[in-house]
Amino acid sequence: MITINTQSIIFCYTNFFLKRPIMKRWKTVDESGGLSIQMDLRRPSCCSKPAWLMTTLSDMEQKIRMLVHRSSNENDEGKGDTFGERAECYYQERPQLLSLLLDLYNAYISLAERYCQSLHKHHNYQSHSSSDNTTTVSSEDFQSDAESSLSYQLPSTTAISHDEMISELVIKNVQYDLIVDELLVMEKQVNDSSRKIELQRSLLEVLESERLILLNENAGLRYKVCVLIDENKRLALDSMYVLKMREDHRVCMLSRKIEDLQGKIYSLEKRNRDYYQQLMHKQDNKQEDKEINIPRKGVRISRFWDKLKNSQLLFLCKPHPSRSVVN
Repeated sequence: MITINTQSIIFCYTNFFLKRPIMKRWKTVDESGGLSIQMDLRRPSCCSKPAWLMTTLSDMEQKIRMLVHRSSNENDEGKGDTFGERAECYYQERPQLLSLLLDLYNAYISLAERYCQSLHKHHNYQSHSSSDNTTTVSSEDFQSDAESSLSYQLPSTTAISHDEMISELVIKNVQYDLIVDELLVMEKQVNDSSRKIELQRSLLEVLESERLILLNENAGLRYKVCVLIDENKRLALDSMYVLKMREDHRVCMLSRKIEDLQGKIYSLEKRNRDYYQQLMHKQDNKQEDKEINIPRKGVRISRFWDKLKNSQLLFLCKPHPSRSVVN
């Protein structure tokens, strides 16, 4: 049983107009003016305070007041106890209970602040991703779901035992730890996803720059290929034209050589004919002279002239060695 005298409970509010975290200070003073227990209770600093948060905080403050007043009443009833029991309750049980209550209260307020911040972030994200009307509806639905799921209003009772109060505070602490773990996991996932998105965005930018570079190189190579194809066509036409010119030149040279040879053949034939006529004429003249003068010798001379004629014809038909070499 907690037996401690409590004379006064003082509430102190600081820095309200500066929008700083508000601290409510519970101060208990014993009758003898000895040691005092001070508990600094934090108030949420969120700009937007949902109704469920204000209701829950008011319930918890009411329970704390009831606990303090109940302890004072029990202290008044237990004045006949020994001094050792009173000192033990004062130095051990009472500070532990109040410190536990203080920790749970502050933890719950911290959880409420983080939850309000998450609501604010979610509201900002939805306002950027969708239109104003859709954002308003979704934020209201999200806030109403949060109020319905996280709000916990205890029935107003006049008499609550210490065990029930401690069990409720322990349950709140466990819920706080679970929600904090979930928030940490969600924050980690959000950070990982944002980091992955940034990496993918940078990778996409690098790939896009590489794609543009490759497109430029492809266009340059296509232009070079077109230039090489045109140059190849021009070279093919030039080579064909050169070959045709060479063939025409060779044909022209051969035709000239043929004409020269034909002219030489014609001149040789003409000279051969002239020589033959001259020989025939001389032979006829000599034969007539010999027939007149010496009939026998005329036969021999005729034979000799026949042989000479044959030999001269062969000599005239044979080409000149110097001309054959020149040709």
